[in-house]
Amino acid sequence: MTEPSENPAERAQNYIISFEQALHGLVPKKKDSLVRSLNIARITDTIDRYLKDARYYLEHDKPSTSLASIAYAEGLLDALKFLELTENSTAA
Repeated sequence: MTEPSENPAERAQNYIISFEQALHGLVPKKKDSLVRSLNIARITDTIDRYLKDARYYLEHDKPSTSLASIAYAEGLLDALKFLELTENSTAA
């Protein structure tokens, strides 16, 4: 097993790629209420904005800020999963 890179730009790039893969497989788990669906949509929109920020900062030579942005996005994604509001459509 190789050690993770300590280069912030490289780490941010790898983090963004793996996060995008997780995000693309995300689907709402329960659609039992309009309010729940709207709240999930609001959170996923915020996740998407953090992801865009992460890409922007990486492209503008601010890898540490990029890492922070993608970490926020992952935290929200984890929260949706922990609350069992979404599931991964690509899970085997």
